[in-house]
Amino acid sequence: MFRIVTRRELAELDMPRPALAEASDCCLDKVRRGHYLLLTDCSSAHFDCLRPLLNEPNITFPEFHGDIRDKAEKLRMRIASRRDSVLAGDVFSHVSAALIHGLDPIVTGTEAVELTRSAYSRTYSDLRLYARELVDADIDPAHSYPVTTLARTLADVALDHSLEVSVPLISQALHDHRVDHETIQACLPPGVRGLNRARLALELSSELHESPAEAFCAVKFHRYGITGMMPQLAAHSPTGKFIGRNDFRHDEASVIVEVHGVGKYYMHPDGPDAAARENHQRSMDLTNAGFTVFNLTFGDLFRPQIFAQIKVAITNALKKAGA
Repeated sequence: MFRIVTRRELAELDMPRPALAEASDCCLDKVRRGHYLLLTDCSSAHFDCLRPLLNEPNITFPEFHGDIRDKAEKLRMRIASRRDSVLAGDVFSHVSAALIHGLDPIVTGTEAVELTRSAYSRTYSDLRLYARELVDADIDPAHSYPVTTLARTLADVALDHSLEVSVPLISQALHDHRVDHETIQACLPPGVRGLNRARLALELSSELHESPAEAFCAVKFHRYGITGMMPQLAAHSPTGKFIGRNDFRHDEASVIVEVHGVGKYYMHPDGPDAAARENHQRSMDLTNAGFTVFNLTFGDLFRPQIFAQIKVAITNALKKAGA
């Protein structure tokens, strides 16, 4: 759990202003007015006043990677700064609740902490309030602070955020068997704004997507009008030899799309070099078996020309098969 330090706590710790200034450039980050977050266990003298705080249980520090994942980590920091100051009746919801539930978005769709309340809607630079009625069954009792249940969280995200945000989150929860389509569907009120988009998000989401990047790729297929790409289909050689299971394979054309995130290489038990060799060999086997293979990096998911090439490859393969 991230440790937030308020301005009042700093005063009680008798932290000198020069020490606070040094810490703010090193191990203390001002998340919002009057609220700071401990970034690390610092060995500098200016951290001496703060060191007793590390004796509290379950203190964790933010992890930054220098890429798109840092946006979610920054949002987690802002959520932590609001955790002990929500008003009565306010409930963490939407992407904020998804992060609290331990889901990992590809894109967050917002930099603001999201809360639901029955009174009124408001939008600030770092806070978004949704006016919706919540019943007790919509609130997860497993947390010491109010947060919507996983099913209600995913329904709200589907209603109010883009497919690029909602589909990876829903697919991750489905893949982990933490929720099912029907339970999320039951949380969608009839006639509400965004209902068509939410239903489409459920349609595109699948427990077969083994990573958020694969679910994100499924959204891109939809965006660029690519149909027929089925997740996790097995490929065989002309002689029937099993080659491997593919992230996506077209249901009629001999076109395969593999989505390679960091995890595919660095989570391999024998290391990234072994993973790269295996991937290269499998791509060669698939090509020799007559498939057109696209190996997409995470960055490729944001490049329209890649999906244009996939669409052309499918069209050409279908023409060849029908010739």
